Amino acid sequence: MYFSLTPKSSKENLYNRQKELSKLNEYSKTARIILITGIRRVGKTSVLKVFLEQMKNQGHSTVFVDCRIYEKINKFDRISFEKKLVTEFENIVQKNKGIFKMLAKINVAGVEINFEKLQKDRNLQDYLELINKALKKKDSKLFIAFDEAQVLRFYGRGGKDLLNLMAHVYDNLENIVVVLTGSELGVLHDFLNLEDANSPLFGRYVHKLLLERFQRSESIEFLIEGFKQIGIEPSIEKIEKAVDLLDGITGYLSIYGYTVYTTKDWENALQETEKSAIKIVKKELEALRLRSENYIFVLKAIGFGAETFSQVKNFVEARFGPMTDQTLSNNLASLQKMGFLEVNYKDGKKIYSINDPMIRRVLFD
Repeated sequence: MYFSLTPKSSKENLYNRQKELSKLNEYSKTARIILITGIRRVGKTSVLKVFLEQMKNQGHSTVFVDCRIYEKINKFDRISFEKKLVTEFENIVQKNKGIFKMLAKINVAGVEINFEKLQKDRNLQDYLELINKALKKKDSKLFIAFDEAQVLRFYGRGGKDLLNLMAHVYDNLENIVVVLTGSELGVLHDFLNLEDANSPLFGRYVHKLLLERFQRSESIEFLIEGFKQIGIEPSIEKIEKAVDLLDGITGYLSIYGYTVYTTKDWENALQETEKSAIKIVKKELEALRLRSENYIFVLKAIGFGAETFSQVKNFVEARFGPMTDQTLSNNLASLQKMGFLEVNYKDGKKIYSINDPMIRRVLFD
């Protein structure tokens, strides 16, 4: 159903993302790297999982990795991450036993590799070489998806080891496609570093898809159709009130629909949804506060209506004490990269805004 709280994996449970799925299907034919971005809780993982399911139905192989579970306080559990990938690769091998039997001994990068030895050594590149060779024979592809891929910057030498592997896949393994998602768009772009001549991925073309939040009319329609789907008569007045509070963020709208579904209590559902959303955001802001209290000061300034650099600086200094231009500039840039702020331009000036209504709610509690 539309209101399930876990990421969707079937197209029937994904509302109004046909355009995005069509674009991804188009990309799948020629792309080597696909980048899916959007703010938190807008539905990136659901779109990714439905896309991967469609690829499976077309006879392709897929691997999905939630990168967040391997982050350990700005470190990366590389051993568990690689074990996960190798396990997934071995599953692909098991499903294609016939082809792999023919390839028991193959030549990889000029070196003969015995597959039984490969299973013991667990070398990612060698696995990918072998899988690519097998997929060529059956004219299919492997889609390796890294969800919240900005976390990979903690994988060995600032993520460079993994970027080198992606570059090798891009240049040499034409039957393997890498798909990346990220809520922290700026951080993810910094990690990929596509425009730096010293970056492993420099010069490679990346197909990009930006997932937008729902427009007001789409949010209302999402809730109406979702309630019809579960046999609940929609209350337009209450739906509009919910959309006013929750905006077009799919995650919050789904929590609201699910709360009505499970409690059958229209009167308190919005209040309960707000409580649930606030808990989620509080954890995120507390993690942000631990990195620097300045981030919270800046967000509060913008939440209170400060829009430009000078307005933010005046507010922060009046309420919380001195802050240099350089510190403020760094904080604004970081908050934008991490996905907490949106930036638009008006009369040539940067205008800052908070993109999540629940962040504003938590800041002023």
